[in-house]
Amino acid sequence: MFELKKSQTIELLNINAHIYQHSKFNTQHIHLDSSNDEKVFMVAFRTMPEDSTGVAHILEHTSLCGSLKYPVRDPFFMMIRRSLNSFMNAFTSSDWTAYPFATQNNKDFKNLLDVYIDSAFFPQLDPLDFSQEGHRLEITPNNKLEIKGVVFNEMKGAMSSPADQLWHGMSKHLFEGTTYHHNSGGDPKKIINLTHADLVAFHQKHYHPSNATFFTFGNLSIDEIHEHLEKNVFNKFTPVSKKLIIQAANKFSKPIYASGTYQPLPGDEDNHHVLLSWLLGNSHEPLNLLEKYFLSNILLGNSASPLRKALELSSLGKSPSPFLGVEPSNKEIVFMAGLEGVKTNKAMEVEELIISTLDNLAQNGVPEELISSSLHQLEINQREISGGSMPYGLQLMLGCMNACIHYDNPISMLDSESNFKKLKLKINKNGYIEKLITSDLLKNPHRLTYELKPDPNFNKTLEQYFSSALKEKESSLTHSDKETINQLADALKLRQEAIDDIEILPKVTIHDIPLKREYTEKNKILGNRSIYEVGTNGLIYSDFLFPFKNLTNDELLFSSLYTFILTEVGLKNKTYEEIQAHQSKITGGINASFKLQTNNSSSRKLFLSISSRCLEENFYSMENLIFNTVECIRFDEKKRILDLLNIFVAKNDESLNQNGHYLAMNSAASTLNDLAATSFHLSGLKMLHRSKEIISKIQKTDDPEPIVKILKNIHNKVIAKPYKIFTACSKTSLENKIDTFKEPEHSNEQKLIKPSASQIAWFTGSQVCYCA
Repeated sequence: MFELKKSQTIELLNINAHIYQHSKFNTQHIHLDSSNDEKVFMVAFRTMPEDSTGVAHILEHTSLCGSLKYPVRDPFFMMIRRSLNSFMNAFTSSDWTAYPFATQNNKDFKNLLDVYIDSAFFPQLDPLDFSQEGHRLEITPNNKLEIKGVVFNEMKGAMSSPADQLWHGMSKHLFEGTTYHHNSGGDPKKIINLTHADLVAFHQKHYHPSNATFFTFGNLSIDEIHEHLEKNVFNKFTPVSKKLIIQAANKFSKPIYASGTYQPLPGDEDNHHVLLSWLLGNSHEPLNLLEKYFLSNILLGNSASPLRKALELSSLGKSPSPFLGVEPSNKEIVFMAGLEGVKTNKAMEVEELIISTLDNLAQNGVPEELISSSLHQLEINQREISGGSMPYGLQLMLGCMNACIHYDNPISMLDSESNFKKLKLKINKNGYIEKLITSDLLKNPHRLTYELKPDPNFNKTLEQYFSSALKEKESSLTHSDKETINQLADALKLRQEAIDDIEILPKVTIHDIPLKREYTEKNKILGNRSIYEVGTNGLIYSDFLFPFKNLTNDELLFSSLYTFILTEVGLKNKTYEEIQAHQSKITGGINASFKLQTNNSSSRKLFLSISSRCLEENFYSMENLIFNTVECIRFDEKKRILDLLNIFVAKNDESLNQNGHYLAMNSAASTLNDLAATSFHLSGLKMLHRSKEIISKIQKTDDPEPIVKILKNIHNKVIAKPYKIFTACSKTSLENKIDTFKEPEHSNEQKLIKPSASQIAWFTGSQVCYCA
């Protein structure tokens, strides 16, 4: 049975953290006791691939295709329809695989717990499911062989992204001799070598309770959970004494250089990526991790930070690399800095730029104001309960995952306030930052300079590889072999079309559902400001909605560029560097976006949303900065705007493969109604294409005036009096300090774009198509 080993209250997170350990299996259960209505569960396993066949990834998929207790083909998606879950998913990381869910309903929690536990520990792992989720051969109507498989095609798409190829290429060399050397998601060329027997063996080795960690969050009966795990998991296994330990990388004796190739986008055939990376100690040691985040904030936190500034201003590349700063997901922390859009034979010059910038800081010192603003950013980050689609409890679980995976103290990873105090003591020592730059970066021999080179024939060569492999396979197939392939295809089709008895799965009934739904309610309304009092750990969040007069169709196409530039340039008589430093000093960042408000009538209103967060003492300064951002923007910083155009194009290019499904659906929907057609202009492929088209012309002349003219026209249509303000804060004396405003009387009716039915194909350098 489980025994309580350690408990600690973490006031900043409003939780009581408990570590339980099983008396026979030594398995840990981390419970984060909270009054939060949401209940979260996760089971995680150390998974250490020894190749790039994607075995951990394919196992994650196949485990959810039916289990011993629930032998239906797709219990995961069936339970989505039979539960009140607020989150269901599964993750494959580089060294762990996890199965989390969340719900507010007690009955639903028990149902999902039973299904998840049985799926993880007792999956059917049917060979047909392996062929569906992993890879298989099929014979086309033309009597040709082709490779199919969910993960095979998923990874062909993922590995079409230059960012993914850059990461995996770097990891291959930086983590020599470890599991991180391999692509845990799977390399399509290697995936086809994985067998069903390999999959079963990997499950038997890694999905064992001795190699598992259980996590729970919320107001739960721990005794009931332990009883369930004892009965349904531990009683059915024998303890394994040997621990699975993830090794650290073999350290370099001196820095090295390596390179790889990728398929560039059309018209971008000379775009080299150059990335420098270091290993900076264990990610599961909280003080070390916080220290490295602090170092990253100083060097790369914003455009006024010395290393980011050097990269953004450099003529060696078009924009900073998509990988900048700290990445703590592996056993050892990776620190990265680099450029994309670099010309041929310039990699060593990029390396020299980065090293010389670091050396200059080590020699001449880091400004005190930069140290102060970086600490401020850390304090905001440690206090923030971030939103998004992931439950708060799951965020906390993932925050201490590395400590669990590497047999360290998970509670220490969550106690950021204690770690922050220790870091402050270290920072107070004279020359501390400069010594850190010298020891961790300049004199660290474990440094890699990785260059990803464009190869216009990359995809063609890859397809030739698969074509040759298939032809070789075809030539050796007997009539019996072909019959076997066809029989597998027929059997899989029958399995996919079979109607399962879903009633064997648990479900919630109408009697389990509360009669009333809880909504977040406004605590106060002051003028047009709505105030919500919630637990924010001392942070204040404000979102201002400024009305916008009607934008033309062409202006809508550049609205995303406008909001990107709005918070990145200077204000009044201050340069962009001064404003970036000021933002970092008083806020957790400023974000801008357009929101199209619709209702049941035909009314459509366009708003500029500007939001930020800050500590309570900086509230006035933050809101003043928001107004200045709207009223005092500078469009005269020519070099800065040119640099931002390059960064905007680079970010959009990266999004093509990462958001392929969304972009395809957005494009298809644009033919249906005027709202979807307008969305297509605001954030779809139409916007990406038109922006890149005009920016490409500007890059040839180095004159941003055509874009500046459009941006000014857009900006002149903002009404600098907020329509609505939403403020979220803890219970404070803020009410007496808040300014109130009347709603502006101006009309901001937005004319929508009429849809036009057409069939359009958008071409990218991807190995797969995204269709909708």
